[in-house]
Amino acid sequence: MDIQGNIGIQSSINVQRNIDIPTNTNTQPDIIAHQQNSAGYFETNDAFVRTAVQKYMAPSVIALIGTTVTIVANSVIVGNYIGAGGLAALNIVNPIYFTFATLGALINVGASTNASVCIGRNEKDRADSYITLALWLTLAFSVLVTVIGLALFPQLVRVLGATPSTEPYVLEYGQTLLLGGTSVSLMYYPFNFLKVDGRPRQGTYMFLMMFVFDLLFNVLFVGVLNLGMRGVAFSFVLSTLCGDLFGLFLLLGRPSGFTFGKVKRVGDSVVQIVKTGSSMALNNLCNIFRTVVLNYIILRALSEDGLTVFAVIGTINNFSNSVISGIAQTITPLIGVFYGEKDNISMRTVVREAVRKGNGVVLIMTAVICLSARLIGSALGVTDLPQLVPAVIMFAVSFLPGMMNHVYIFYYFTTEKIGLANMLTFLRGFAVLVLSALCFSYIRLPGLIWLSFVAAEGVTLLVNMAVVCTKCERNEHLKGMLMLDDRYEEEERYLAFTVENTAAAAAEASEKITLFCKEKEMSSKISMTIGLAVEEMLLIIFEHCLSEREGQYADVRIMRMDKEIILHMRCAGRLFDPITYYKEKKAEALQRGEVLEDDSLGIEMIVKQAQDVTFSRTFSTNNLTILLYEE
Repeated sequence: MDIQGNIGIQSSINVQRNIDIPTNTNTQPDIIAHQQNSAGYFETNDAFVRTAVQKYMAPSVIALIGTTVTIVANSVIVGNYIGAGGLAALNIVNPIYFTFATLGALINVGASTNASVCIGRNEKDRADSYITLALWLTLAFSVLVTVIGLALFPQLVRVLGATPSTEPYVLEYGQTLLLGGTSVSLMYYPFNFLKVDGRPRQGTYMFLMMFVFDLLFNVLFVGVLNLGMRGVAFSFVLSTLCGDLFGLFLLLGRPSGFTFGKVKRVGDSVVQIVKTGSSMALNNLCNIFRTVVLNYIILRALSEDGLTVFAVIGTINNFSNSVISGIAQTITPLIGVFYGEKDNISMRTVVREAVRKGNGVVLIMTAVICLSARLIGSALGVTDLPQLVPAVIMFAVSFLPGMMNHVYIFYYFTTEKIGLANMLTFLRGFAVLVLSALCFSYIRLPGLIWLSFVAAEGVTLLVNMAVVCTKCERNEHLKGMLMLDDRYEEEERYLAFTVENTAAAAAEASEKITLFCKEKEMSSKISMTIGLAVEEMLLIIFEHCLSEREGQYADVRIMRMDKEIILHMRCAGRLFDPITYYKEKKAEALQRGEVLEDDSLGIEMIVKQAQDVTFSRTFSTNNLTILLYEE
């Protein structure tokens, strides 16, 4: 299934009021799952969600690796053409890069995450407002940082910890990076919103373009014009800007699920953006300050050789973090939409798949880096430091717990558990890391300072488990590390199952629905209407939306909430709304003076009785929600 955007296509019929509609279903399964569990309801297969995770994970990782490869390539060029002083300067200037990255992450991760939740709640105008506001905020604040940074640059160089031997390199690279810093912040904008728009693959194109242009510009500015560190900075800034412009073209061109226009409720939107994006921003801020503090600690404990090793660690960290963060960022748009829909089952599946696939990728990456530690040092021009290999190995051990922490942090801030996400970010990104490094620096074996990365991730993971256990004990309705409220499932208030694209399966689905309605003491009129309508809508969907080949499915879910009855249907395939199709066919028949002869009595009855009928297209999936109210 090709996951392309079309999330902007929605229709709403006879909307009388807004309610919070819980919808716990998964879509596009491989096989039919009709096993009844202990709670008395039927479960759908989770193949759609698993497929979505697969489709999103590779582009997310590749896109971030594209940025990292650019940075690593610059490190290789600096290490071999300029020397160890230039390589150390790159690490010293990193806080400037992370300042602009912090702005980009704060604004665009926060805005895109909120936009995905709005999509899950069928609030299209609100989602469009976020994409518009995010662009203006990114541009305005990036320019402000550039102006302030250039005005205070002499003092900034000293604060960053430049030594007499590295200061000339820091000055050349840092000033140019400040001038072009807006390009760094701006790259977060198309990257995050393309994922929410269901086009994660297109986000990779802009980063691949950045890498290619960076190499070409380095050949020109460093190889031909011999501009040194300033040439490396020019190459990075210009290539990033080219990638940004291409990403904007992809995002705001056609087709797009977003509409760029007027911003509504600016104050509330900004507050929500800052709250949601604060974890990503805090992570980048921690990178800034921990780099400065660790530079001092390592310089005191291991001299300038330690700083060179730290520069190699920093380069490896850029690559490993792109993989780990890419895996974690996979869940954000998916969790956002499912959280808006109150789809607990799909949220669990997304996290489980991200962790399962992420563990495999991270274990392979750890082994490769450990085995090639000396080769990595040689590629960066560092060959004669005995502490390099053990330092790289100790750092690589932190990858697996780090991946787990990233996944939980992204999940928590997407589901509005901002305080917990920020606490974990601060612990792993600064507090535990710096304290561990400081403690290890006083031990007789100062080389153990590199174990501080393992300590930071391990302690953070344990703290997370302890906090979640405490919260679940205080609220008996919260379950597991995801802290989901499963009361609807436990109280047997819904039925969910998967239907194969055959007439027999549609008839069986109608029988299941009718039986459930009777068991939940719904009126005979409601029971008959829903059962008949489900069969008719499924048959229309099978004919006009799904192909005739075997293995095509739709998901059906019904929930009883006091007097409210919520029917939800979801399937992949072509864009198709069965209710709109029925109304158009009826209108055409009336124009001809005829009576609609199709078997659509149930659809006609449910449309007349429904208080709210909403159709949306999310992740190339058709979603139909019908709200009925029983007096």
